[in-house]
Amino acid sequence: MDYSTIINNFQLSLERNGMDFHEVKVAFREADLVDLNYLRDLYGTYSKSSLFYNEEDLKDLKKYVIPESVVDFYRVFEPHHIPLLSGGIGLMALESIKMENSSASPSMYLIKYGLLTIATTIGGHVICLDLNTTNHNQPRVVMAEQSFCSYNEDLDVVECVLVPDEIAENYADDEPIVLSYDLIKQCLPEIAASFHEFLEKLSSESYENIEDDFLII
Repeated sequence: MDYSTIINNFQLSLERNGMDFHEVKVAFREADLVDLNYLRDLYGTYSKSSLFYNEEDLKDLKKYVIPESVVDFYRVFEPHHIPLLSGGIGLMALESIKMENSSASPSMYLIKYGLLTIATTIGGHVICLDLNTTNHNQPRVVMAEQSFCSYNEDLDVVECVLVPDEIAENYADDEPIVLSYDLIKQCLPEIAASFHEFLEKLSSESYENIEDDFLII
């Protein structure tokens, strides 16, 4: 898949926002081939690095495959130390993706269900590839509030904390809304039908304020 126009748009945007020529040229560069395994082997990566789940919890990650068209973007144009882009969105390098999905909330809870955080927002919310749903052979992209779900130590479950009223009303006041992919589908807004579309919108500055436009906070 051709990402040249997208990268050119990113570079022009970074220059307009004050980055010098050298910084812009190295902002997107070839990835370390070892780091690409963070995308190609989700089970191998997170069964070892997750600070929340054990290997058995993550066995379903074996069924998820990130399309090569997505891997190719990071192979050739991995983001490195770039400032926030339009809409207050920060793209992550591969090592940061690994750390985020291993140890940060809510990403470390969502990874079990085939959601991989690839970016964060200025307010600390997360943008994820949903590997359960594809369009044009690429995963759709969704957004989750920072406090969407959390671990309830007393009940030993991950529960959804921020959900629409029409979902919350189906549960008793003292009943936990236990995280599941069905709830993820109902609660998390789609911000792009595919990874490529997400990058197109981001590089063309279509997301003016992604938090105000998509979140229920």
